[in-house]
Amino acid sequence: MEDYLRKRRRVFLIVMPAFLGALYMILCAVNLQQSIWFDESFSSYLTRFDLKSIWEFTAADVHPPFYYFLLKAWAHVFGHTDFAMRMMSTILGAIAIMFAFLWLKYKYGLKAASISGFLLSISPIFIRYGQEMRMYTLVVAIVFAATFFLQLAIDNGRKCWWIIYAILVALGMWTHYFAALAWCAHLLYLIKIYGKKFWTEKIWLVYVLSILLFLPWVPSLFAQVTDVEQNGFWVSPVSVTTIASYFTEGVYYMRADEVKNWLMILAVITFFVISFLLIHYRKRMTLLLSMALVPLVLLMLLSMPPLDPLFISRYIMFAMLAIPMATGVGVTLLMGDINKKVRRSKKKRPAWRPALTAICLALLLVGSSAIGVATVYQKGNYNMDTGMKTVSKNIFNSVVGLDAGKNLPIISNSAWLYYDLVAYTSEEHPVLFINEKTSYKYGSMKPLEKSYFGRIDDLDSWLAKHDSFWYVGKAPTKEGQDYIKFPREGWRVAEVMNQQYDEHSYTYQILKLERE
Repeated sequence: MEDYLRKRRRVFLIVMPAFLGALYMILCAVNLQQSIWFDESFSSYLTRFDLKSIWEFTAADVHPPFYYFLLKAWAHVFGHTDFAMRMMSTILGAIAIMFAFLWLKYKYGLKAASISGFLLSISPIFIRYGQEMRMYTLVVAIVFAATFFLQLAIDNGRKCWWIIYAILVALGMWTHYFAALAWCAHLLYLIKIYGKKFWTEKIWLVYVLSILLFLPWVPSLFAQVTDVEQNGFWVSPVSVTTIASYFTEGVYYMRADEVKNWLMILAVITFFVISFLLIHYRKRMTLLLSMALVPLVLLMLLSMPPLDPLFISRYIMFAMLAIPMATGVGVTLLMGDINKKVRRSKKKRPAWRPALTAICLALLLVGSSAIGVATVYQKGNYNMDTGMKTVSKNIFNSVVGLDAGKNLPIISNSAWLYYDLVAYTSEEHPVLFINEKTSYKYGSMKPLEKSYFGRIDDLDSWLAKHDSFWYVGKAPTKEGQDYIKFPREGWRVAEVMNQQYDEHSYTYQILKLERE
């Protein structure tokens, strides 16, 4: 195998990363047209505004604006469909895989890069968020690119690599604040290998440059930290289950309490195999393990009382993905050690032992990932934090099916549902929301407050111009209440449809209202 790779090295250097990126994109493409959820709806809605407004609205929310700037440019070229805008995340995930391959090939060789890249491309958690219209794969791409250039800078000492690294560090902060945890891992690694030279050779100036590049956003960051009310209010405290779920989400895209029976046994075996590889070869994978563990430990500490809980696993997906990368390197090193022992041993040992070991490890790791990918497909756009599956696209399509070509407008009974439905709005079926029913308490509502798109300011004037329309919302839960309540009298329910999609979703009611 090694001779085969050596003879065709140049071909593999081109073909392998392209194959891994294509494999990842194919696995992601299966679910790119599933129904979007609120965070994605917010991303989609922001692309309707100019850059200045995007800056203003993101400053009122919880994340920095770089991803939204990039998504707006992407949507301008490729369109505003859910498939088109999600494809940007998929492509960014493929780019992340290519940077991971380049770094691991440079550091550990072609075989290690190929095995790690393959495990990365079939990672369930990576595939799940490669299907989402959010900034997570962009953060991973930036972190992996920064790690590659950091390695070049350490080994070659060229200023250009340090400058590129500093720019990427700043871009990571402009994309997601939790990227700082990856930079902490890098910083600790640099201090470890350089010691006092870190200060005397002024390597710390790299981070000063990054901070200077991030300075324009610092006032907005300060406003978010001091003024934004929703940050962390829905996040659960850290517990043993949280840590167990961190592992099972990465391997199976399941919470720990969902892993049962034979799958639980497989999960335990997988955990100990991965732990053995990482512990046994820890001295040869210092930076990888730092990327995997430092963000995790720091995020746990930052989520402890008296601080508010902040532990959201997808926010440090770059750390989760460092585990399959390190596992691939560990498998490669293990195979190399077994081969050396077989060759050097005076006793006759079976020559097939390395191959058998490799097959067993491949079945275990690839089999676990296959189960996880199947779970991603089965769950669809499932929110691991809330335990819910979004259904907005299904609702919109149901309305269109019931409408029978009459082209009636659709009114959402809440701004939250409006965000989800408006992604599918059309000239034939415009989606609207009622201003008087909307609370603009949270920063994520600012785009609706400042924009007149789809907003009914004067409901009575609007109703005077319409004889019928569709009204959509969560089905009533109070005993004796048949329908969701419309805020005006004089309208009768001409048609009703209830939809229950799974045990984690609300029942939604679709009403056709006509003037009495």
